[in-house]
Amino acid sequence: MKIILAVDQNWGIGKDNEMLFHLKKDLKHFKDLTIGNIVIMGRSTYESIGKALVNRDNVVLTRNRDYKLDDALVFHSIEDVITYVGDKEAFVIGGSQIVDLFLPYCNEAIITKIFDQKDADTYLHNFDLDDDFEIKNESEIFEENKIKFKYLTYRRK
Repeated sequence: MKIILAVDQNWGIGKDNEMLFHLKKDLKHFKDLTIGNIVIMGRSTYESIGKALVNRDNVVLTRNRDYKLDDALVFHSIEDVITYVGDKEAFVIGGSQIVDLFLPYCNEAIITKIFDQKDADTYLHNFDLDDDFEIKNESEIFEENKIKFKYLTYRRK
């Protein structure tokens, strides 16, 4: 299982249930990696997207036992999600609480590090400070709309 998210300089990922940045190159990168695989998200993330992501198995984890969706699978326990995923490729796409819940099951984090800072109210686990993870791959620096960013792949040691 992998985590895939974009973060600002302070590991911020969102504000008021919205992404901080919308970079076309990063959205394409996300799509290219997750297409044909399982994406795991919390209810708030699903609702901020507004619908299931196409050509992916959408899994939503929520405590609300009455929550139903026509275009995504709804689970109420981590164990049920883990069982469903099995050995298939799966990406945890947010939010921060869902990442924290699945972190023990993830061996890789694909992070878009954006060299900018916005007012965030939601933050991702800081892999730079986690002794269990190390950077295995780092892209060149890209720029879009005067915003610089790069892709980092962290792997569990």
